[in-house]
Amino acid sequence: MKIVKSWSKPNLKNLIGRKQIDWSIFINGTTIPKEFYEDFAEANGSQPLEVGESVPLKLIYEGKLYEVKLVNVRRPEGKEKGSLQIRYDKNDELKELLKREFATSHGYLLQERDGKKSKKPIITPKELSEFIDFFKTGDPYIYKMAFRTKHENEGKPTFWWVNMGKAYKQQRDGEFLWAPQKTKQGRAVSYHVRLLEAKAGDIVFCYSEKTIRSIGIVKEKAEVAPRPSEVASNEWEEKGYLVELSYFELNPFIGKDEIPKDWRIKEQGPFDVNGNLNMGFFYALSDEFAMNLYQLFEDRFDIQVGRKIKEYKSVFFGNEKIEEKEKVSMTGREVIDHIHSYIKSKGFYYEKEEVINFFLSLKTKPFVILSGISGTGKTMIVRWFAEAIGATEANGQFTIIPVRPDWSDGSDLLGYTDIKGDFKEGPLTKVIKTASDHPEKPYIVLLDEMNLARVEYYFSDILSVMESRSFNEEGDIVTSVVLTEEIAGKNFYLPANLYIVGTVNMDETTHPFSKKVLDRANTIEFNRVQLNYLDFLQELEEVEPIAIQQEVLESKYVHLKDLYKDNPDVVHKVTRELEVVNKILEKIQAHVGYRVRDEICMYIAYSEEGQVMDFNQAMDHCLLQKILPRISGSDSRVKDVLDELIKLCAFEISEDVDNVDLTYAKYPKSAEKLIEMRRRLVDGFTSFWIS
Repeated sequence: MKIVKSWSKPNLKNLIGRKQIDWSIFINGTTIPKEFYEDFAEANGSQPLEVGESVPLKLIYEGKLYEVKLVNVRRPEGKEKGSLQIRYDKNDELKELLKREFATSHGYLLQERDGKKSKKPIITPKELSEFIDFFKTGDPYIYKMAFRTKHENEGKPTFWWVNMGKAYKQQRDGEFLWAPQKTKQGRAVSYHVRLLEAKAGDIVFCYSEKTIRSIGIVKEKAEVAPRPSEVASNEWEEKGYLVELSYFELNPFIGKDEIPKDWRIKEQGPFDVNGNLNMGFFYALSDEFAMNLYQLFEDRFDIQVGRKIKEYKSVFFGNEKIEEKEKVSMTGREVIDHIHSYIKSKGFYYEKEEVINFFLSLKTKPFVILSGISGTGKTMIVRWFAEAIGATEANGQFTIIPVRPDWSDGSDLLGYTDIKGDFKEGPLTKVIKTASDHPEKPYIVLLDEMNLARVEYYFSDILSVMESRSFNEEGDIVTSVVLTEEIAGKNFYLPANLYIVGTVNMDETTHPFSKKVLDRANTIEFNRVQLNYLDFLQELEEVEPIAIQQEVLESKYVHLKDLYKDNPDVVHKVTRELEVVNKILEKIQAHVGYRVRDEICMYIAYSEEGQVMDFNQAMDHCLLQKILPRISGSDSRVKDVLDELIKLCAFEISEDVDNVDLTYAKYPKSAEKLIEMRRRLVDGFTSFWIS
């Protein structure tokens, strides 16, 4: 480390130099030793000042800018020699800031100078020393400052990681950490003894059941103490080490796999060389790891913990930028490739076209229905889809809500006012609140077995509000109020980053869907089963999830007029095709309205913009998901409709509908489903839903 007089240069990223506080700092500035001229010239874009030259200099501290000067003062003894100085003679605001922040140095120096006329510099003793760090910003003549003050150094905490396992609840409720001095076999354990190193103000990451559940702040220095009554285990001896701890639970918890793997591997300590968890108890964490973890998940920390960590931030890093997890910017096609690879790595088999279809369906409308026989992976594709883009149950971006058969109105999902007049949040309201607070992240809700109750009863409020989506003046998607202030204490709106997926089974225990529901969703059927897919038994290449920003899934179009500006050809082409379909459907009063037409246009526009499917492929999915679920009946008119639609999708067929080759069909998936429905009509009734 370079040290010259009161200047030094520790190994900190972007540091120009560190200045120990002396009296001149409070009066007019500081003189820079010639050994540091090159460091300052580099920070200024390799532009050294000529002797006698002065340039404006900007110093930034905690976001506030202070105007000063960088001067190469001409020395009296020679015209060629200069003295590089940072000067702020007339900047009283900066001088007051320095006196306030460096109160220890200012008080000591003021006392030592009182009544003394000696010009000999007064040096603060080592135990009272304070410093200013100057960091380059990438812009010439603009530096960031970080203050290393005495009161901050005294408060510098240590960060710890504790593996608590099943003892978490006992110790959290008792507000302590305890570990035995020895096992029952009389063996001392080093990572238990380490508890004695904890001191007041230290911060502890409390880990249990594969998640960081709480952040603890140490109240008092650790001590030797007997086993607390809350600790039920008899596997340990009575004597142990005790730390009093204030627990602050994270909301939501942080899953181990959410912590970037390269961070875990680099950290070691509680992690092994592969980034997996070690089995020990109490580990010290590096400042860098702890601060990076806080910065990545800041929104989950209790405000008291956040405030305390921020107090120490400049002590660890000055104003040096802490490593941030990059916001991943990907095209729709890249996201789809990633999701398909991720799901495949988990040992689940879905065709890529199925992933594309699910992605486009969510982007078109944030409400999708997945139907099919039990056990075909309806729930898992949603879970893995969400996890692939960084939305997990652990971080609160993925939520499963099981639907109960007795749900009869919106209060079961959104909440209700109890007899005392207090609003009790429903499971969906909790997600709405969190998603509204974090509009940059996608939130996915899975309504499991959503037709165990009548969807029209408990979901009608959400469906109505979903139809009110529009762009405001700022270009954001907004909706009508879903919960009013009179009921919930404040107005709640349906956030644009909330996506709802319902899984359904069609059997004697469930309810059918009305056209009102079908009009408002893409209905994707999962009946394909490939039992011979056994890749999940083999060693599969691991694919890491990627935190995708909301903008990738967000709807670009809400109304047809928005789409028409950019894609008039798509609108005309889809409309022509649907006019033919509607003429056929009118015979059984199953023809579609404007909403269905608009959403099919948007689906196909997103497909073409992302270049993920051609027009016929995309239109095939739309017919299958938006049109065919509307068809049901038992009379001859239904048979005529099915025959005409089969002809439209493929070709005219005979009464024998078995063994039909659809290789060259225009819309093969729709044709296959129509033929299946036509075949069932022989039994007297047919529907999209009967398998």
